[in-house]
Order: sequence, then structure tokens, then C-alpha cells
Amino acid sequence: MNKRIRAKLYMESKIIWKPLRAVSDPQGYLYSDGRYPTKILPADMPEWFVCGYLYKRHGYISSKGVKHLLYVPNYTFDNHLHKDDILFISYDAIIEPYETESRHPWYKGYDYLISGSLILNFVEAAEKHSKYDVSGIRREIEQKQAWYHERNPKD
Repeated sequence: MNKRIRAKLYMESKIIWKPLRAVSDPQGYLYSDGRYPTKILPADMPEWFVCGYLYKRHGYISSKGVKHLLYVPNYTFDNHLHKDDILFISYDAIIEPYETESRHPWYKGYDYLISGSLILNFVEAAEKHSKYDVSGIRREIEQKQAWYHERNPKD
């Protein structure tokens, strides 16, 4: 493993708050955790990093070392398949539900969350590189896909 690659998340840009904008490195270097400049290029990323759109920017998230995943499908909107689904990712702890003050359920113990079609790629990579059992998540994804295609037969 490349000793320089220690973080679980690398982004192609970082956020500057005043004025609010995303800034990329002129040499194309990535930002560790989306904040810290590195000398790592996208070509340097190991195969266990999944590339996709995360936190409103392009980046790479590690599928190696995953300890727990929790897939939360959204059945509210039927005009897109996985856009509002969430996959919670933990590299250390078990992800557990808790109730917020507004009595809305949420989860603790996760390190990152992803959404959209990136979920499918990450689940496959986590199975391969972390040996994580994704069979339950695959069943839930299949149920969501069946639900979606039932409501959108032309897609």
C-alpha cells in the first residue's frame, strides 16, 4: 500500500467559505478528507477506492476496512431510483439508530454517507475489498428496484 494514502476520503476540490466556492488544485492533486492538500493524483488511487460524486463534489472513498454498512432506501419519491437512498459507512463502529429531538430517526456511529448510484458501486467494492457480507443490502436494493420498476414500467 502506498504510505501516502492514509485517509478514507479524497476529493478533487475543497470548499472555500468566503465567498462560497469549490476550488481545485491547479496540478490536479487531491484533498484528503476534502480539506487538506496532498501530492496525490487520481491516478495514484488504489483499486479499493470508489470514484463518484460525494458531498456535492467528485471524489474517492475507500471500500477497504469497512466494518459496518447500513442501507436506507427512500420510498417517498418514485421518479428516480437511488437518488434519495443513503448508504451509511463505518470503518470503526456499529451504526445504530436514535431518535432526534424532532422525533425523526437518524443514525450514529457512521463515518461517511453516500447516495445515488454510487451506492451500487460501493457495495460491490466493499464486498470485494473488505469481505463485508452485503447479501442483506443487495436484497434491499433489489426490493427498491422492483418497487421503482412497478411504478415506472417504461424505465
